[in-house]
Amino acid sequence: MLTPNLQPTLFTTPKQVALTLASTSESIATLWFQQQYVSYDISKVTELQHHEVLELTFVSQLFQSSMGIDVINQLLKTLPKPYAYEYHRVFYNDFSGEWESLPVVIDEDEVIDNYFRNLDPEDDCETIESIITKLQGLLEERE
Repeated sequence: MLTPNLQPTLFTTPKQVALTLASTSESIATLWFQQQYVSYDISKVTELQHHEVLELTFVSQLFQSSMGIDVINQLLKTLPKPYAYEYHRVFYNDFSGEWESLPVVIDEDEVIDNYFRNLDPEDDCETIESIITKLQGLLEERE
């Protein structure tokens, strides 16, 4: 099950910037608050926390889709409020009837490069020698 991203941030987003990011207007966002789609009244704030921007953008993406209000309400039934989700990282799984996160893509080369960069030749001598031995073994298997 997904959980909303409610982590506070050091830097807030001006209301007008948040509305632009969400491709919506203050009057529409206020209507969403009145209908309990968003958890805060945007007409009463000047700055938004990151999770509030996520919530506004997520709801906006749903309403900008071609889905009708009944479908949107059905989809949101199983999703915990507030809807502070990165819309491009979650999806509704029709088979399970649940919202899920997209898998995180891991750049294996980057992980390996970072690991090697963090090795200290003096402190990690045994580890480095072990890696060299394993790599030599792999090369020998190829031959």
